[in-house]
Amino acid sequence: MFKFYDKAKNKEKNKEKKKKGPVWLLLYMCIGALIGGILGPLVYGNYYEVIGDSIIEIGNLIEKYAFEIYTFASISLFIVSIVLTIIGRKKFLESIARGDEVYNEGLMSIAVGSTGITTMVSFILLIPAAKIIFITHNKSQSLVALIVLLIVVPGCIILQNRLVEDMKKGYPERHGDVYDINFNKDMINSFDEREKSNMHEAAFKSYTITSKFIFGLTIVLLFISLIVNISIGLVFSLLAIMATMNITYIYYCIKLEKAK
Repeated sequence: MFKFYDKAKNKEKNKEKKKKGPVWLLLYMCIGALIGGILGPLVYGNYYEVIGDSIIEIGNLIEKYAFEIYTFASISLFIVSIVLTIIGRKKFLESIARGDEVYNEGLMSIAVGSTGITTMVSFILLIPAAKIIFITHNKSQSLVALIVLLIVVPGCIILQNRLVEDMKKGYPERHGDVYDINFNKDMINSFDEREKSNMHEAAFKSYTITSKFIFGLTIVLLFISLIVNISIGLVFSLLAIMATMNITYIYYCIKLEKAK
């Protein structure tokens, strides 16, 4: 009875979506026309040189202060990760001590994510910073950049290990060592069905959002390429990433379906 009700409800929703489909299509076309109407005069009108010069100036400014941006961002994010780790661990361990039915692990999860983002940002920003250092042959900047890298990256790994070990106190069934190359695989294998389901749902949402973001960024870069002389290879690189994501997703969907 309830299944029949759910199916009927889903059919009703699908009918409503089909009715609204042409409306949304028309709305997207209007938005596209509006954007084109705004960008057309900007690209081919008097603002062409102003916008182009502004974008180039911003790029030159970022390149000029690449070392400072790398140092400030890496250290700032690392400090944020430390603070989140300290507070998150405290709340989680207090929750265990109280014997809460649901442990307070929200901030701990954010701390784990923060350490991962810090490591990634540090490596990405190091590339333009290293370029400037090699061009200027600044030995003091080279030393500072190396020290920051050796503090931030190993520091984030140590923080992640501390967080994982504390997490095991609340969930003894969890396995995996951060310093092991198979950490992610071991940790996932120790999850129960609910946790795996949540992880899969979160991964799918991440995939859809990332796909939309890359597509939007590609469109933006195409418009910018009309104003500023940027490499079209960058656009194709983004499209290649998006294509890889979609092909990989479809491949594993088919593979997992066959395995069942």
